[in-house]
Amino acid sequence: MCAAYLLGIDAGTTLLKCTLFDLEGREIAGAAQDTTNLYPRSGWAEADMEGVWQAVVATVRQTLQRAAVDPASIRALGVTGQGDGTWLVDAAGRPVRPAILWSDNRTADFVRDCYRTGQSAELFRISGTALNTCNQAAHLRWLQIHEPDTVRRTAAVLRAKDWIFLQLTGVVSTDESDASHTYFSVQSRTYDERIFELFGIEAWRGAIPSARPAVENVAELRPALATELGLKANTLVASGPFDVVASALGVGAINPGDACTVLGTAGIHLIVTSEPVVAPENVGYTICHAPHDRLLRLLPTMSGAGNLQWFVREFYKDELAAAEREGANIWDRLEKLAGQAPLGSNGILYHPYIDPAGERAPFVAPDARAQFTGLSMHHRREDMLRAVYEGVVLSALDCYTMMPLEVAALKLAGGGARSPLWAQMLADALGSPVIVVEGSEFGARGAVINAGVAAGLYGSYVEAVEQMIQPARCYEPDPANRAGYARLLALYRAT
Repeated sequence: MCAAYLLGIDAGTTLLKCTLFDLEGREIAGAAQDTTNLYPRSGWAEADMEGVWQAVVATVRQTLQRAAVDPASIRALGVTGQGDGTWLVDAAGRPVRPAILWSDNRTADFVRDCYRTGQSAELFRISGTALNTCNQAAHLRWLQIHEPDTVRRTAAVLRAKDWIFLQLTGVVSTDESDASHTYFSVQSRTYDERIFELFGIEAWRGAIPSARPAVENVAELRPALATELGLKANTLVASGPFDVVASALGVGAINPGDACTVLGTAGIHLIVTSEPVVAPENVGYTICHAPHDRLLRLLPTMSGAGNLQWFVREFYKDELAAAEREGANIWDRLEKLAGQAPLGSNGILYHPYIDPAGERAPFVAPDARAQFTGLSMHHRREDMLRAVYEGVVLSALDCYTMMPLEVAALKLAGGGARSPLWAQMLADALGSPVIVVEGSEFGARGAVINAGVAAGLYGSYVEAVEQMIQPARCYEPDPANRAGYARLLALYRAT
């Protein structure tokens, strides 16, 4: 029997990755390329859409060259990408303007007004999702006011993975996970016209693509593109779910009660449910999961591992530069230093609101900013480093304790899953085991699980998860540390 493979594309905020998997979930080969973000004004964040597409072409070709497999053995291609944001195309499928990213803060005043007027509360009542600066609805309202010509030129309002899917297949569509970011009634899994009326964005309604279950959001690769990419003509392409949902799928979080933290640029904390969960009110998201009878209650923070990246870039510049010159791994060394500092960081507390857009969970505050408190002359960089690790953990604990669902075990995904220190700290803080599964490209794995089910290679998501996911490490909580984190959380909330 010939070998069979699945190819996954994951379009992150700053990095485009492509990974080839076999049908048992082993990562065979991969490639990655930085994507160029644009910051035309303070608080704005945009992406060059054509640049993102060229990164797709480059990484797919590099991956296939490294794998050296028969293109006919690649049974399907799965696409995922950063959620929310606004990617606009005209009638010819060309970008209308640079994409507005989820991390853009230009709509902060509008969001504040919507909380004051009760519009956000009404959105939450309809959809289970609260308004924040990431929401596409807020972006469309801003564009309607400030760029009316953009409205006239736009034929389709997309998100990152939808743009890539359009380029690959020529099809304009989205899946239920991305659609449920803003405009959906998750109970009916359909667009709710009241939401367009609520924000006065009816002019955009005709450009909103149809939404399909991720497993049905499929089309064939354009034949003209196959040679350029090194793939077989008419290869099946499945688009969805978006990266957070794909990561949950990629670590096997598919059953009610399964919890998952995706610790990447942002920190996404979620629990799988079979019914909408409305607590805490007027914050976070209720998102359609890939399995059609499942939902995800998300409390997504604006910044997760990004806090650590910022701190190391600013406070360990020389060490970082030396490690890059020597080809060494600075992160293992820094993790060891942070692990040597005691719980509580010798009295330093860090609030991880480093993103210019403030915070969106477990509260919405566009003006929230990161801060260290408790500093004195006897502190060292290592204490501050530990405090950054702890601040991200306390943010996660803050989110999970706000949700009325018990975390029996937590599955960890994203770049932060490579950190044993973060995994152990989360286990201690939550008082629950933390499971890290085999591999590293969880978003791409979730995309190819969906593609494999769509292609009929697996009979169900359950079967695909059983075949493609294997636990690698389990971090058991230390009961002696849980009380310490509870005390820190009380201080964290009060400061």
